[in-house]
Amino acid sequence: MRKLILSMSASVLLVACGQQYPAAIDGMASQTVSDIACKNQQLEEKLYDGLKSYLIEQKSIPSAMDLKSAMKSQVDKLAQENPRMTPEQISRLQTELDSLVESLLSETIQGERIETSDQLLGLLSAIDVGDRSTTFRSYMQDRVRGNFDKLSTTIKAMDLNCPSTDSNTAAGSTEDTSSPSENLVPEVQANADYEYHKKAAVEAGVPLAVFGERWALATAYQSCNSLEVPALDDSVADIKGIAITGTHSDGVGSKRMIASLAQVQATHPYLKEVTEYGSSCFNVRKNPLIYDYGGKPYATTSSSSPIDLFKNGGDGTSVLGIDCSGYVYTSMATAGLRLKQGRALKASDSWAWGSTSYVEPQNNGLTCLSKITVTPSVNIKAGDIVAVRGHVVLIDRVGADPFGLARAQTVADCSKLTVDGFDFTVAQSSPSKEGVGINRSLAKDYLPTSEKMQAGLTKYAYYACLAKFNAKNYTPSIGTLSVVRHKGTSACMDKRVVLARESCIQSCPKTAFTH
Repeated sequence: MRKLILSMSASVLLVACGQQYPAAIDGMASQTVSDIACKNQQLEEKLYDGLKSYLIEQKSIPSAMDLKSAMKSQVDKLAQENPRMTPEQISRLQTELDSLVESLLSETIQGERIETSDQLLGLLSAIDVGDRSTTFRSYMQDRVRGNFDKLSTTIKAMDLNCPSTDSNTAAGSTEDTSSPSENLVPEVQANADYEYHKKAAVEAGVPLAVFGERWALATAYQSCNSLEVPALDDSVADIKGIAITGTHSDGVGSKRMIASLAQVQATHPYLKEVTEYGSSCFNVRKNPLIYDYGGKPYATTSSSSPIDLFKNGGDGTSVLGIDCSGYVYTSMATAGLRLKQGRALKASDSWAWGSTSYVEPQNNGLTCLSKITVTPSVNIKAGDIVAVRGHVVLIDRVGADPFGLARAQTVADCSKLTVDGFDFTVAQSSPSKEGVGINRSLAKDYLPTSEKMQAGLTKYAYYACLAKFNAKNYTPSIGTLSVVRHKGTSACMDKRVVLARESCIQSCPKTAFTH
C-alpha cells in the first residue's frame, strides 16, 4: 500500500511539473524559439500569426503565464542544444521573451479592457500593421516595437546552432495551409475568369480599386445581377425584416438579426430579383448578408487563405455580413492593392485597419495611401477612399462635376456648396435602408444620413472650389475626414487575395464590371 501511495505521489508530481499548457501554446513557443536559433528574421511574423491563429481557432484568450512557461521550456531546450550559451544569455533571452508576452497578452488586455478573443484579435492585428489611431495604440506600438528590437539585439549577439528541420514544417507550426475542399477546384477556374474580367475593366478605364469593390460586391451576393442594381437613392424603400437586438460591446454600434427571412427576401434590393443560384454558389437568399457592426470576413493566418464572406468573423453578431472597414479591405486586397508598402496581402489583415486608421493614413501604417490634392481641374476620383472616425467608404463612380462646382459663380459661392449637388456614387457596407449591408449609394442621398461624412465632404468641395477659382492646389487636412488615394506604385502591388466562392460569378458578361 505504501508503495502504491508513493507511486501515485510521484505521478502527481510529474504531472504538476510537466506541460500544463495547450499544444497550440507549445507550438507557438516552438516556432518562435526555432526562429531565434536560425535567425530567420521571421520571429515577429510567426508570433503574431501564432497568436492570431490561436484566437481564431480556440475562440479564447491565451494565458500569458502559459505562453511564458512554454517559452521557458523551449529556451531550456535551446540552451541544451547550444552549450556555448552562458547563464547570462539564457536569463536575458528569457526575460525579454517574458516582457514581450506581457506586452502582447497583459498590457493590451488591460489597456483596451479586452473581454473576448475577437476583440484581442482585432487589437493585435492593428498593432501588427502599425495602427496609431488612439493614444493607447500609439503607446503599444512603441512598447511592442521596443520589445522586439531588444530581443533582436540579444539574438544577434548569440552564436546558435540552427536545427536542420525546416521550421515551416516542424511540429507545432501555426500556419494553416488547408482550404475548404469545396473551393479548391472552382477557385482555380475563378482566377482565370478574374484576370479576364480585370483586363476588360482596366481597358475600359476602371481603376483597380473599383474593380475590386465590384468583384467583392458580386461575390457577396453571388450574382452578376447585383452589378445591375442601380445605386441606392431616396426612392428605394427601407428593408423590412431586420431587427435591432441590442448594442455592440463598444457601446456605439447596433446588433442586428433577421427577424423575418421572407420580408428580407422580398425587400432587399440585391436579393429580391434573384431566385436561382448556380451549383458552385452560396444561396444568399436563404442566409442573407446584412450589415453587421464589427463583422469581418472569415480568414485564417495562412498566406493562401481566401477571404470568406460566408462564414462569420469579427466581433459582430451571428448573422452573415461585414462592416465598412471589412468591405474596403476586401475590395483592395482582392484587387492586389497593398495598404502597407512591403507587407504582403493576407486575408487575415481584414482585422487590422478600422475606419479611423484611414483618416490619418501616414500615422497608421497605411503607407500605400496618401491624402488627395485638389487642383483647378481634378478633385475626387473613382477608387478614392473616404473615411471619418466610425465609417469608411470607397468611391465607385464620379460624374463630370462630382462636387457640383458649376453651381459656384464666384469664389464667395464656394462656402455655399451643398451635397445635393454632388455627383458621385459610394460603395460601402452600411446600416443604410435599415441594415442593407454591402451596397452602392448615390452620395447626394446617402450623405444626409451621415452627419460627419456630409460635413467633411462639404469642406472638401469648398477646397476644390477654391482651387478652381484661385488656380491653386490644396491638400485638405481637416482632422475629422480624409479622402485618400492608393499610390499605385509597384511597391504597393501584390498577389491578390482570392475570395471564397468567387467562382460563382465566372459567367458574368465581359461588361459587367466596366459600368
